Amino acid sequence: MIRFPARARIYWLPLVAIGLFIILLFFSLLRLSGVEKDMRSNVDENMLWVITQSQLASYRLQEAVHRHAMGHTDAQPEQRLDVLYSRLILMGQGPQRRYIQALGFEPLLDDTLEQLAHIDSLLPLFLLDELPSDDMYRNIQPLLTTLNRMANAVMMEEWEATGERLDDYRDSLMQVIYSAVGILVTGLLLGLLLLWALSKRRQAQEALTQHLDHLEDVVSARTQDLEDQRRRLADSINTAPDGFAAFDATGQLQLINARLAQLLPETECIFSPGTPLHDVVTKLCQTCVSTSAVLPLHQASAQCDIELAGGEWRQLTLRRTQSGGHVMRLADITSYKTTAIALENALERERGISDFYRSFAAMVSHQFRTSLAVIDSGLQRLMRRHSGYSTEERAARYQRLRDTVAHMTELVDASLLTAQLDAGQVSSHQQPHDLIKLVRKACHLHQEALSTTRLLINVEIPPGLKTLQVSCDKALTEHIIDNLLTNACKYSRQGSPINVELSRDANGAYCRVSNQGDAIPDAEQSHIFERFYRGANSTGQQGLGLGLNIARTLAHIQQGELTLLRSTSETTTFQLTLPQVQTQADQCGTQVDKELAR
Repeated sequence: MIRFPARARIYWLPLVAIGLFIILLFFSLLRLSGVEKDMRSNVDENMLWVITQSQLASYRLQEAVHRHAMGHTDAQPEQRLDVLYSRLILMGQGPQRRYIQALGFEPLLDDTLEQLAHIDSLLPLFLLDELPSDDMYRNIQPLLTTLNRMANAVMMEEWEATGERLDDYRDSLMQVIYSAVGILVTGLLLGLLLLWALSKRRQAQEALTQHLDHLEDVVSARTQDLEDQRRRLADSINTAPDGFAAFDATGQLQLINARLAQLLPETECIFSPGTPLHDVVTKLCQTCVSTSAVLPLHQASAQCDIELAGGEWRQLTLRRTQSGGHVMRLADITSYKTTAIALENALERERGISDFYRSFAAMVSHQFRTSLAVIDSGLQRLMRRHSGYSTEERAARYQRLRDTVAHMTELVDASLLTAQLDAGQVSSHQQPHDLIKLVRKACHLHQEALSTTRLLINVEIPPGLKTLQVSCDKALTEHIIDNLLTNACKYSRQGSPINVELSRDANGAYCRVSNQGDAIPDAEQSHIFERFYRGANSTGQQGLGLGLNIARTLAHIQQGELTLLRSTSETTTFQLTLPQVQTQADQCGTQVDKELAR
């Protein structure tokens, strides 16, 4: 069983009444249109007049023949024949012929036309008195008989058709009357339904008015509650320790609290009224030093940490509301972030120290065993064959043992210095020092430690540069220069000089140490400053792979830099960069240059 909704059951009776009204009205109009069409078609196809005129024309033809036979000159039988002929031709065409055909007189009509054609052929002879009048009468008489029969048949058919049409008209009229009564009844029903609907409408309006009054009271009370809640929420937001900013569903800024201006610089420029959320996030990322992540605006919730100038940190949280807007929260996490960074650095340092000591243990174990084995074997030979060696041989073996001991001492010193660097125990006490004096002293010590005939160190200083003041720690800088000279001596070709070039510019002071030897392969150049890394050209040379790593770390401690400037088959150059200290003469020269520029 089909069940209609309550609202549909209310409207079904008016809809049925309206549908019935339309159907009855359409049916009445359709029946009246059919009657009118039938009346017009009967008038157009009325054969009674046509057959009567044809019969009358045949009698007049017979009268004209009779009068001509009596000697009247104005009888004109030819004209009467033409009139009759025209009447019969009219009956033999169009709807008249179809009507005759429906009555079954079409063969008789054709015979009549043939008889008329025969009379037409006899008429000239009759007019010339060559044909007797009795013969003419005998030829005309069948024509009159045939037309009488057709006229009687048409008359009977017209009477019967007229009766049928009258019956149809009566039935149609009664149907129209019944339809009019139905229309009247449905109109009364629709009127009653309209009055009932108006009554219901008035009752609904009264109920709606009462309901609206009640809703106004409820809305007023609810609005007051919402206003109180909004005020409490605003007070909570303004007194909250975090900063808040609200954006509507279109991404436009709606409000911010006072705490946000305290936590973030340039708040007025970033959070101006009406600024889209995307622009706010972009400006915020541009003003901060760094961010821990990118904020995806399409996600329901996103969070990142931002670093401000001065080492302060803020945690930025962006959440989507149910209405499609966004709420941004900014919290001060400087203390937490500082602690976390310190812990992370300590953990990384501990991890590095652990890795270093594991690698160091393996390397030192191998290096110490090798050195101790060399010392032990050398001493055993001296003990067994002491008297068998000449003075020169004993001196050479003693020197080899001393070199091995010195290598072990360097190994211990490098290991201790690396451990101190990892533990953060090495600090830089920077003061102004003359880099030219430091370089000359380091070169002099190397030339004293080695034979001057074996090592030639050239120090190149630009003309006019008497002093090169840099801000550095003297001991740390001497250690870096000593390491660069040691590597240059170790990997230079026999008899080739070592060039030390000093220079300066607006960015700092430079010390470049160059030697002629095998080039460092391109694949190894990015690794030579790593711990324990030794290139392919270090085969046969003593070392742990710690020197360049320590030298670069010491340069960084002094706000400097140590880089591989170039390495070709002709020369390899390392460059030490240190911050320059401007002397009083330099300041005067700079002032003079400015005055001349003006």
